[in-house]
Amino acid sequence: MPTSIKLDDRLAEKVAALAADAGQPIDAFVERVLQGLVDADIELRDGIPVFRMPPGAPVLTAADVNRLLHSDLDS
Repeated sequence: MPTSIKLDDRLAEKVAALAADAGQPIDAFVERVLQGLVDADIELRDGIPVFRMPPGAPVLTAADVNRLLHSDLDS
């Protein structure tokens, strides 16, 4: 079912840029992103989306985040 959504200018520009980077038309890009959200195991806590991790998934620690933020991912 075709649906229209209204985006503010800043968001529309960002979505258009992301779609172009992905080599997709805007509608296909938005559909793919929204489908990912629908398929994800998400719950809302106080209006904030929380992604549940599958059993056995490794825990990402603050040290892991700092290492990833401060490392060259291309090497």
